[in-house]
Amino acid sequence: MRNTLFAVGAAALLSAGTALAQTSPAPATPPAAPAAGAQQAAPATPAAPAAPAKVSVGAAVVDATGASVGTIAQVNGTTAIVDTGTNKVGVPVGNFATGPNGLVLGNTKADLDAAAAQAAAQTQAQTKALLVAGTAVHGSAGNVLGKVKSADDQFVTVTSSKGGDVRLPVSGFAATPAGLAVGISQTDFDTAVAAARR
Repeated sequence: MRNTLFAVGAAALLSAGTALAQTSPAPATPPAAPAAGAQQAAPATPAAPAAPAKVSVGAAVVDATGASVGTIAQVNGTTAIVDTGTNKVGVPVGNFATGPNGLVLGNTKADLDAAAAQAAAQTQAQTKALLVAGTAVHGSAGNVLGKVKSADDQFVTVTSSKGGDVRLPVSGFAATPAGLAVGISQTDFDTAVAAARR
């Protein structure tokens, strides 16, 4: 009888691949009235600020009209993660300007949420393309756990490099720069394979 393992940390892996989409939003501009009939905010270069905007965790982010975009959830080097309340989106730190109501970004909340949705759809398409027999499956530490044997809409059967099959939820898989990955450790994967043999 085969057991089904719900991969611990799989949701975290998947959300990292989709929700933290790196975008290249338009550079920040000081608050100004939008152009009449404009479909989308055009990239603009801010007037040379006296000093770069101080981008720090917890800072409020508004768009050029002063409407709330979200808050800074993390700063990782030259990328700030903006939490819109719906998605967490990476934005280059240089795209922010300082305004009276917080950090100003030349994109709206809708712009960032649309970019995140587009990145999520792209990642899902890339993942689906990798869910074919013979594709190597990487674990949470980047090591190869085995290869895809088969996949359907709900589960992926992975054949261990040590022999034996295990079924894992398709939602735990994501396309990464290294290839197809699932958020499970080698130890947990080996345990699941052993349980499936019983």
